[in-house]
Parts: sequence; C-alpha cells; structure tokens
Amino acid sequence: MKAYVILLSFLLLMPASAKDEQPEIMAIKAGKILTMSGSPITDGVILIKDGKITDIGTGIEIPEKASVIDAGKKVVMPGLVDASAAPPVRGDLNEEYKEITPTIRISTALDPQSKVLKRIVQTGITTLYISPGWRNVIAGLGAVIKPTGKTPKEMIIKEDAALTLVMSEDSLYGNQIPRSQPPRNFYFRRPTTRMAIIWMLRKSFFDTQEYVKAGEKDDPDLEILASALDDKIPVRLNVRRAINIRTALKLAEEYDFQLILDECTEGYKVAEEIAEKKISVVLGPFYYYPRNLSQYEGREVNWNNAGILTKAGVKVALTSGAQAQSIDLLTATAFAVRHGMPKDEALKAVTITPAEILGVADKVGTLEKGKDADILILSGDPLKVTTRIEKVILNGKTVYKAE
Repeated sequence: MKAYVILLSFLLLMPASAKDEQPEIMAIKAGKILTMSGSPITDGVILIKDGKITDIGTGIEIPEKASVIDAGKKVVMPGLVDASAAPPVRGDLNEEYKEITPTIRISTALDPQSKVLKRIVQTGITTLYISPGWRNVIAGLGAVIKPTGKTPKEMIIKEDAALTLVMSEDSLYGNQIPRSQPPRNFYFRRPTTRMAIIWMLRKSFFDTQEYVKAGEKDDPDLEILASALDDKIPVRLNVRRAINIRTALKLAEEYDFQLILDECTEGYKVAEEIAEKKISVVLGPFYYYPRNLSQYEGREVNWNNAGILTKAGVKVALTSGAQAQSIDLLTATAFAVRHGMPKDEALKAVTITPAEILGVADKVGTLEKGKDADILILSGDPLKVTTRIEKVILNGKTVYKAE
C-alpha cells in the first residue's frame, strides 16, 4: 500500500514536471515569407522552438501540439536591425569630464523600463545598436541589444560592439577658448576647430602605438584603443562632410583599424573612394539637420545618398537615427527606394546588412534554421506606405500586436 501511494504521487507530479521541461513549439503560416537569405517562400511555414527557428519552407508538417499563427496571405519577414537607434538609457549619453573617454560603456546606463523600448518594438525593430553621445572626440563603447529583458544583462547580445569616434562638429559645439579670460565653466575645453579634432585623434592613436611598443598594461583608456588598432573592436566614426570623410579614410589607412562610417551625410560625393577602401556605412536618416542652426555641416543632402553609395559597391545600413525625433525604419527604407536605392538592397539594409556590420549575423537578420525567432508579420509589401506591422515576435514570443 505504501509503495502504491509513492507511485501514485510520482505519477501525479510527472505531468507538471514534463510540462515545465517541454519547450513550447510555435508555427507561423504565411502567404509570403521574405527570408532575406534567398528567394521568397510562397505559402510557407516557420517552426519555432526555444526562441529559435527550427525549420522553414513549404510542405513542413506542423506538430500536433504546436501553437499556430495563421497569417493568411500576409507578408512575414525578419525583425528589423537598426544599426543606430535612439538609446533606451537613463541620464546623459555623454561623460564630459574629459574629451577622450574610450572606457565609457553605454551599456551601463541601459534602462529596461525606458519608454523608448515600446516605440522601438512597435516599429518592428528587434535588434539595435546604441552608442554613447557625440560630445566627446572619443566617446566610448557602444552595444548591440534587443528591446526586451528585465535587466540590462538580459538585453545585451554584444557588449563592446564598437568604439565611437566623433569627427562631426558635435564634439566642438559649446566649447570655448580661454584667450583673454580664465576658464569660467566646464566648456572652456578642447576641441574648438576641425583641425583640433583630427589632431586629438591622431595623438590618441600615436600614444596608443607607443604604449603597445613599450609593452605596458596599466592604462584602461589605451587598452581599449589598442584593441581597436588590433581590429578586436571596430571603430565607428561619426562624420558628415565629404572633406571629413576623406580624412577619416586616411586616418584608418594610416593607423590600420577597421572603420565604419556613421551618418555619412555627404557620402555620395566620395562614394567610389569609400567603396575602394571596402568601408561599411551606417547611413544617418534622410531628414537630418544639425541642431545648431548656425552650422552648415551636413546640409548638402542628396536624397539618393543610399542609392549612390550602394551602386558604387558600398555596404550600406539604413537607420532610424539616434535621436528622439527619429522616424520608423520601414519609412526610411521606403524613402530610400523612392529616391533610387534598389528594393532588394534596401530591405537588406535594415536586416542582414546591419547584422553583418554589427557582427551579429549568426543570430539575426535573416529567417533561417538556428537563428533567433525575431519575426514581423505585415499587412502587405513592407515598402508600401499603407502597410502596417501587425505582429512582432521577439525570441519566439509575441511582444506586440496591432489593435
């Protein structure tokens, strides 16, 4: 009798344990699936288990216990990858106690409760790069995150993803020279000219080279810069004017580091030179104008900047822009196509291309077996202005559903 009671108790406990251990299986049926890694799939199925895609294609048998999302004739595509998004962080984006701050990590300021995250998800972004602000010449380290998680650690998928350098006039704005008077406030500091920016960058890299030659290991700032020169950390250089873009290319060649151009407003003027150096571009939003209206940096906008760069052979990622007033990424993509960027390249520029630039293409950017189940269900063609995002699935879970 005692043995019977023990056995019965074990059997009663089994279903709960088995249920806890058994991963949930989800199936998505759709009229059109844009995988971004091959040809579109018509009337296809995507199977998801443990937040990963386990199978995708036509004629796939759906497990009996799977939860099914029937998207009918709608369009399914990968979640968008924004290579420069408005950061969901607490406090200021800049640490302005000095002009060179390589060790500042934007990830330490992540706010899982930020209201920015809700908007990011609703616009279809499932992976994003966030950067320190642009008030310093060397601003610090950016990170690749997902807009989900209860803690910053749960959000981060790649920390120290790139080192931010600033050659645009953001790093000059407000700075003053104490010529005929002593410094009265924080902004009596360098740089105050474009030449000063370039000098400070060159000096930083020169000092790093000397530091490495001496075999020293006691300076955290120079350790980060040494990692950049050793191609362990990519360098993202914020730049807008063509003359500065050429200087950035020379700087990367001189010190031999892996360069990514950020914003690149006048990139169309030097597209062939960028392509020749095989430099990737994270293109700033088409509507960008400097906040300081007395400056004219980046005002020579060409609406087909993305198309010209792409035609020249440059790897281009489109972004919503690291600004609070940024538009949604699919609108920016449609605008780029309207003004000359090929449709296929434009869709890649918000999925697989930024994933490659950010170094996370093994996880996101396409719909393939083994990749994260980050998926959008759209009412129609992603590049039509009438199309809306109806559902966002992130890591295999529905995080947004249009009303």
